[in-house]
Amino acid sequence: MAFFLALPFALPVQAARPLDWALVTGLGTIQIGIAYIFLTKGMRHVWALEASMLLLLEPVLNPVWSWLIHGERPRAWSLVGGAIILGGTLAKTWVDSRQRGEETT
Repeated sequence: MAFFLALPFALPVQAARPLDWALVTGLGTIQIGIAYIFLTKGMRHVWALEASMLLLLEPVLNPVWSWLIHGERPRAWSLVGGAIILGGTLAKTWVDSRQRGEETT
């Protein structure tokens, strides 16, 4: 759905070569597909809290990886937003896990 919503903003693509399209298609299908296969198989071997934190860390840390690898500097508000998302989700996950623990005892 995101592809179709964003497509009008990307068109017209003027300088894309067939190699560019092949790379984008490969990254979008093979790389993401294989990552999700590994992710679903690995979920069986970790606790729910660990799994949720790993899934949340990836998008929040994307600006950090861009900074470390490509030298892009995230703005302060990007870091603040990531910290809010990560902190809020961590707190919610922790509270939910504590409530479930009380219900089972």
